[in-house]
Amino acid sequence: GLNKELNIIYIYEYFISKKETILVVINSLYEADDIYNRLLCYTDKVLFFPMDDFIASEATLISPELKIERLNTLNKLLDKDNYIVVTNLMGVLRYLPSRELYNEKVIKIAKNTEYDREILISHLYDLGYEKVPIVTKTGEMAIRGYVIDILPIDFENPIRIEFWGDTIDSIREFNIDTQLTEKELSEISIVPCSEMLVSTEEEIKQKDLPKYMEVAS
Repeated sequence: GLNKELNIIYIYEYFISKKETILVVINSLYEADDIYNRLLCYTDKVLFFPMDDFIASEATLISPELKIERLNTLNKLLDKDNYIVVTNLMGVLRYLPSRELYNEKVIKIAKNTEYDREILISHLYDLGYEKVPIVTKTGEMAIRGYVIDILPIDFENPIRIEFWGDTIDSIREFNIDTQLTEKELSEISIVPCSEMLVSTEEEIKQKDLPKYMEVAS
């Protein structure tokens, strides 16, 4: 019986009283977007987890904008802060990895430390980063010898990682247009660019489908 604005006030007051992260499920993506934007007027502790309303669209083309919004939400939820998470019905039905697995997959690198270049590239593929000739947008990486350029989800500018053998010689944030260094970094964390993450045990099961089916049955 509440109007839209009173609904928002109720959600906000409920969040304040609970002092923990809450999930708000709305029927459609359009309505969820409206609730999310209204809540932003009351607090910045609100996140959006948008999924397309139609299963057919999931099978044909995943919106990159919605995907990045979802990944940004998942990354924020790794913090200890409490949030209001707004999603639509399809967002609730979305299969996601466990919090522990998501945390485990985050790549942490530091300058002047050892990290096998080929293993790093393999891990970046596992996290959903796409190999391209030149990095131009979020979720892409470019490999040129012992130089790896990547634009992680939570960075505004691309990152250039330079190796000397298996030692990380430098980590630099650079301008995407001029290719010039913006600043030097001592360490970074690279978060997943995909929601479809699997553990090593699950990877082994998928490689041997008959045995996996036996376990599942």
